[in-house]
Amino acid sequence: SHCTRARRTFEMSSALDEACKKVDDLILEVGKSMGDAAPKLRTDPDDPWVEIWNPPKSVYKERCQATGYLMTKPFERNNPMPGQFNETCDYIVKLLKPVIKPKGGAKPKGGEGGGAKKEKPAKPAGGGKLAQPAADEDPICKARLAIGKVIEVSHVENSDKLYCCKVQVGPEEVRQVITGLRKFVPEDDLKNRMVLTILNLKVAKLAGQTSEAMILATESESDGNLSVKLVDVPDGAVVGDVVAAEGVAPGAAGYPKECKSKFWDAVKAKLAVRGGVATYDGKKLTCAAGACSADPSVPDGSPIK
Repeated sequence: SHCTRARRTFEMSSALDEACKKVDDLILEVGKSMGDAAPKLRTDPDDPWVEIWNPPKSVYKERCQATGYLMTKPFERNNPMPGQFNETCDYIVKLLKPVIKPKGGAKPKGGEGGGAKKEKPAKPAGGGKLAQPAADEDPICKARLAIGKVIEVSHVENSDKLYCCKVQVGPEEVRQVITGLRKFVPEDDLKNRMVLTILNLKVAKLAGQTSEAMILATESESDGNLSVKLVDVPDGAVVGDVVAAEGVAPGAAGYPKECKSKFWDAVKAKLAVRGGVATYDGKKLTCAAGACSADPSVPDGSPIK
């Protein structure tokens, strides 16, 4: 009858469990008696079932005839021992499909390893959009010109051409400027002088010293020799005042953190003295107090650098 078969099955199962327990106990006794001489049972260190001798029915243990390892299946089916992997490259590609970037930069489609299609973030309405510089923006809009004051002057060690200046460029901002004015402007004339500066060029190293800005000056020839004169700022100019080309609107995005050399080179090519005034492309360089100018001895058309 059904009850008789169930009882016999239970009795057989109990007897089998008892037999397995006796075998386990025997293995432990043999291991203790042999000590370090006992052969080590080779197991997969990554196998989560290694220490579990009574796993659920869906899991079973089997010794690999090729390697001698005691394997737990189905774990070893998806995690084969070294040397026992016999799948093709297609198997590996399938495993990596969720993380492989498609050829040509295309995005994986939803349902094929790429997951659900992501919703694009909503664009900010109206003024939420960040201002971008116009493609045809004048290079002068990228150069942050400002009024500064030289508050300290010293000589750069091992150089007879360079000054190391501390220049105040804002109410609480002082920058170090290494300038090649030493042969042209006496130290006493430079100290406490109001000057025209550019503040957003790439920080440079000159004679091992950091230079965080540049002081602008005119260049001309006098009696066959190079003459360098500081650009004069208007009376009433204040430290930190912005200097811009007259009639040129500032950039929509403001001044960039760094004025790239290609833009500064384009600006320098158009900086010159016109009618005794410092100009950019013929337009006066002005601040709130008025226009910047050149020393009366400087010839018309002399470049400003």
